[in-house]
Amino acid sequence: MDIKDFIIETISAIADATTELQSDYEEQGVIINPPVSVKERDLYEDGGIGSHYRRVETVEFDIAVTAASETSGGGKAGLKILAIEAGADGQHSRRKEDVSRVKFSVPISLSPSSAEGANKDALEKQRQGRSRSAKLKRQSNRF
Repeated sequence: MDIKDFIIETISAIADATTELQSDYEEQGVIINPPVSVKERDLYEDGGIGSHYRRVETVEFDIAVTAASETSGGGKAGLKILAIEAGADGQHSRRKEDVSRVKFSVPISLSPSSAEGANKDALEKQRQGRSRSAKLKRQSNRF
């Protein structure tokens, strides 16, 4: 499998699973990818106006790759993920390949939960309330 395809499939599967889990478990009160506050990354507060930031998660990859090239057609070359297969049919073969390891990470922010939207709405209402209070206070100070 090509590294590009592997990364796409892996991150797509994580994103799709997150969205599906959010949909499947929301009615049961399970929050997948809950919003967080600036101060407490691992603490979710239901209705908390401070808990409205989306997390950035890091998907880490540690892949063994082999250098592969194809000279037929367009002369394509690239890195392929190493797949080792062992057979039990009594035949042995030896093949020398150069194997390298590639380690990297991809930061992602998964789809927001409905709790994030609810907390953002609560924050906006609080801000509007403060704005109205400040306006009324300024008006009352004029008289």
